[in-house]
Amino acid sequence: MITAAIPFVQTDAHQNPNLRRKTDPTESYMRAMAVAFASLSRWNSDIELVLVTNSELRRGYQEWLERLNVEVYITSFAHRPPKGFMNQFEGCLFLLDALPVLAGRDVLYLDPDVLCIAPIALLMDQIEGFASGIILDTPVDDDINGLSRREAAQLHVELEMPEGIPEHIGGEAYFVPQHLSASIIENSERAWHHALERFANGKPGFKTEEHILSYALRRVPLKPMNLYARRIWTAHRYRTVRGDEGSLTLWHLPAEKDRGFAALFGPSQDRDSWFWGASRTEFVRRSSRAMGLHGRSPKRLVLDLLGAVANRWDHDLLRR
Repeated sequence: MITAAIPFVQTDAHQNPNLRRKTDPTESYMRAMAVAFASLSRWNSDIELVLVTNSELRRGYQEWLERLNVEVYITSFAHRPPKGFMNQFEGCLFLLDALPVLAGRDVLYLDPDVLCIAPIALLMDQIEGFASGIILDTPVDDDINGLSRREAAQLHVELEMPEGIPEHIGGEAYFVPQHLSASIIENSERAWHHALERFANGKPGFKTEEHILSYALRRVPLKPMNLYARRIWTAHRYRTVRGDEGSLTLWHLPAEKDRGFAALFGPSQDRDSWFWGASRTEFVRRSSRAMGLHGRSPKRLVLDLLGAVANRWDHDLLRR
C-alpha cells in the first residue's frame, strides 16, 4: 500500500511568501492540505494518508483530518536552519525530519498545495522500484533559491559525485520507496551537513530541500514523474498553463493556496458534493476553473490580462 504524506512545519508567517492575503498562514495551509488529502482519498480508496508536523494542531484542524482518516505524526524540526541561512521557505527543510519518521513505508511526499485529479495507480506502476520526482527544465545558470545548477554541480563533486550538470528535482513531489529510504536519508544528511559547514565558512551551498534531494536522489535509481505531475503557476503575472493539464495526475499549484484551494475547501468537506461524486471529466473541469487554469471567470481573466500587460511593460523598460 502506498502512503501519501505531507510534511508541514508550523513556522513564522514571513516564511510563506506565496500567500496573497493577510490571513493566518497556518489556516491557509491547513485548508489547502485538507483539500489535498481529500483529493487523494477521492481518487485512491486504498491509500494511506499521513501528516507529519512539529506541534499539536488546533482542534478544528484535527477534525478536518480525522474525517479523512489522516494519521498525524509529530516530530521536532531538527533541521531548522541557523539564522541567516535562508530568508524564506525554511519550512521546506522539515522534509528531512519527515523522512526517518516514515522510513518503513513506500511514501509519496507532497507539498500541501498539490491536488490529485486521478488515481495514482498508473504513476506508481511506471516508477515501481525507483525513487521519483519532477525534473525541472531550468537553465544551468538560472538562480534556484540561491544556487544554480552549475554551482550545484561543484558541490556534488565535493560530495563524491562525478562531474556534470545535475538535474534539479522540484520539491513538490518525491516518491521514496522503502528499500531506498535508508540511502536517501543517509545522503540527505550528508548534503545537509555539507551545507551547514559551507554556511559556517561563509561559502555558498545547498539551501533548500530541492538542492539536497537533487543530490540524494542522484545516488539511487531514479525515474521522473513528469508525465503525471507538474508545477503549474497561475499567478496574474506568471502563468505556465499549457492546456494539457487534464492528462496529469497531480497538480502543484503554488499560487492557489488561499484562492483555488479555499474555493474547493467547502466541497471537499461535503461528501454529497460534486467533489466526491463527479466524473473525472467534471472533477477536472470544476477544479480547473477554481484554480484559474481554464474556464476562468471574467474577473480572473481581466486580472491575468493586466498582469501580462504589466510584465510586458517591465520587459520593455528593461530593454530601453
